[in-house]
Amino acid sequence: MVKLKKIICIVFVLTCIVFGGYMIKSKMAKDHTPPEITCTEETISVSVEDGESALMEGITATDNRDGDITKSVRVASMSHFINGKRTVEYVVFDKANHIGTLKRTVEYTDYTSPKIHMSRPLRYSLSETKNVNLSENLSAEDCLDGDLTNQIRTILDDSYYSGSAGAFPVTLQVSNSAGDVCSVQVELTLTDNEDRTESRKQYPLLSDYIAYTTVNNPIDPGSYLIGLEQNGSEYTYEADGEMLAGTREAIGINSKVDYSTPGVYPVEYTYSADGVITAVTKLYVVVEGEQDGEE
Repeated sequence: MVKLKKIICIVFVLTCIVFGGYMIKSKMAKDHTPPEITCTEETISVSVEDGESALMEGITATDNRDGDITKSVRVASMSHFINGKRTVEYVVFDKANHIGTLKRTVEYTDYTSPKIHMSRPLRYSLSETKNVNLSENLSAEDCLDGDLTNQIRTILDDSYYSGSAGAFPVTLQVSNSAGDVCSVQVELTLTDNEDRTESRKQYPLLSDYIAYTTVNNPIDPGSYLIGLEQNGSEYTYEADGEMLAGTREAIGINSKVDYSTPGVYPVEYTYSADGVITAVTKLYVVVEGEQDGEE
């Protein structure tokens, strides 16, 4: 009986030794080291037309067990613009499901901010206000995201809801996936239904009612003038030149643009002639600041 107990004790001790050795060996064999991503340049320059492969330039990844795993590196995220630059984060996993990450800076060589265009002025009679769709003549495009027209926001001043004729500020706004915002303040003009002179006004007609430029780069406001508009009918110098003879010279252009300072500024086109009520059309010029590294 004593001998049996000794044998059992010996077996138990040996079992513990074997199990302990197995656990130690398992822990030693287990992969505790995450993979590492490295890059040759901390800041890279790419075109907006480049694909993800351009973001992979100079990126390598290695793992202590799996070796070279560069082909497994993926772009995890891209930050919004910060001081004209973006941060790209890379990620890779090894076979033990450990993760390795790396961040570096991206500059675009040909980036331009999103732009909103307005093909007709925001001018309506009070009788139309119930059915007004301020976005119907707006469009927006972006070099990163393409067409952003359906994402344009129109922000109205509270005074618009007074129900009276007048000019009311409206902010047009759109942003792209990189967090870059285009914001343009324009005017919504409401005319009195009972004002008989309104039907006689001939408004200068423009090719676009929002123009873009950069600091210290003046535009030619006259290049946007294409004809006259009256009661919703448009007459252009190209198609109706004889009928509009002399009207171009009669249109005064008053620019209030400060090209040295970023902002949104109006250019007023005023038309008045014998027997014609003075009519004013506005072009809104967006002066953009210089983009660091072309963003």
